[in-house]
Amino acid sequence: MTTLSRRRRVSLAVIALAASAVLFRGNIASALVTRGDDLAAGGDVDGALRMYERAIRIDRSAAAAADRLAFTLLLRRRPGDAARAYAVAAAGAQAAPRDPALLADRGFAAQRLHRWRDAERAFLAAARFARDPRFAHLAAQTAARAGDRAAERAHLETALALDPHYAPARALLTRLAR
Repeated sequence: MTTLSRRRRVSLAVIALAASAVLFRGNIASALVTRGDDLAAGGDVDGALRMYERAIRIDRSAAAAADRLAFTLLLRRRPGDAARAYAVAAAGAQAAPRDPALLADRGFAAQRLHRWRDAERAFLAAARFARDPRFAHLAAQTAARAGDRAAERAHLETALALDPHYAPARALLTRLAR
């Protein structure tokens, strides 16, 4: 058996690492999200944000990382965080257009930025994909904020179509009828 030269060993190691990075990038991104969750639970919000950002850099299609990053930015509430959360959620939704969490993040960020119609559309899409009346209720509240009573009523009816027993939508519809 012949020994490999140092140059060949280094070349093989680089090739193996490159192949591993491509093959396991989803796993690495998932591990970084978990690490970010641990840091956030421990109170290190900035450290958590760094982990979520790394996960997205490694795997642009990591919806969980985009969701956590956008949501954590919204919770942190520093200047510029809402715009950044909006951009992250929008980019994440391009990779995972049916992800209710990303759509809701985009809706909350749009609300913070006073983009009422965009927030309304994002919440309504989240309601449809998640089949969750709470998101339709948020869409209705956002439509009300924009002054659109017809859209507010339509979104409340959507919430009741998703769950006929959803009391907040029923209560608001009763109030609108007066």
